Amino acid sequence: MGTFGKFEATIDPSALGKSFTTGTPVAFIFRNQGQTGTITKQLKNSAVVRMDETSENSSLISQSNGVVIINYKELRKLNS
Repeated sequence: MGTFGKFEATIDPSALGKSFTTGTPVAFIFRNQGQTGTITKQLKNSAVVRMDETSENSSLISQSNGVVIINYKELRKLNS
């Protein structure tokens, strides 16, 4: 069987996104709350981030399946 309807396009992140590679730990504000997470995929102007679960954001994790898309401008690298 073929790969009908599925294709893998190469995404070239913007200049700002080049420093936010997959696996980078980051901090960001989401719904007026500080969050942390790890980049799982780079997009052109934003990144898919898997959020770190805390007791304060368990409801948010449940609603978003623990994954959000955040613009590179909103991300700050964390020291690992």
